[in-house]
Amino acid sequence: MNSLLPGRAVISITGADRLHFLEGLLSCHVEEIAPGEIRYGALLTPQGKILTDMMVHGFEDRIALDVPAEAASDLVRRLTLYRLRAAVGIEATDEIVTVGTDGTPDPRGVALGHRAIAPAGSAEVVPDILAAYQSARIDAAIADAGVDFELGDVFPHDINMDVTGGVDFNKGCFVGQEVVSRMRHRGTARRRTVIVEGERDLPAPGASLSVGGKDVGRLGTSVGPRGIAVLRIDRVADSAEIDGAPVSVRVAPGAPFALTGAEADA
Repeated sequence: MNSLLPGRAVISITGADRLHFLEGLLSCHVEEIAPGEIRYGALLTPQGKILTDMMVHGFEDRIALDVPAEAASDLVRRLTLYRLRAAVGIEATDEIVTVGTDGTPDPRGVALGHRAIAPAGSAEVVPDILAAYQSARIDAAIADAGVDFELGDVFPHDINMDVTGGVDFNKGCFVGQEVVSRMRHRGTARRRTVIVEGERDLPAPGASLSVGGKDVGRLGTSVGPRGIAVLRIDRVADSAEIDGAPVSVRVAPGAPFALTGAEADA
């Protein structure tokens, strides 16, 4: 059983050149995607910031881009500008995105369940399924656009795309590749998405996290006392404050980075 995932839109990419076209633009490897497979990626600015992240769904005769609804019209415009003479069709559809037990496993993590593209009106919001999906995102420190970060404001490393398979560092060139690759090789990523937990329910997304009175990041999705935040890992040890209330801070299990604030170094 699946639930409608609100806030998503679908863009269909057709034509003989569709795989090669997307391969040269997106941060993930697209050319060998199989029907029924999903890959996670993004379209970046030349400066390496995320214009929009997306799920890339493979079909026999097309690619479907599952994107934040707020980014859909701008993405269609940008892809049309990049198309030039390529044999590619670009069209927003009225399809919906669903999450649950049916479809293809979410490539960002097993606990996030399955994801699918479905006809408009074929699924409704199922609160329990959505709650489980949001809880799994928090446990894995996986960010969603709009609530956890603003499009155009973050690098892929800020939302752990290098950890969740959203950037293929071995593929050919793509927009923004030079900046993102430099951050990886030099280890200069200072903002990351982490897990926070308080003693009471956390406030709405956007609340400031601070350490010693200095801002270190912003709260995103939360369920009760647990949530995720994009923050400066070089300024946080294992705790911070939100609206004056203490919260613990930790990285997701298996994360290849650590909190390196002053207390952690002591």
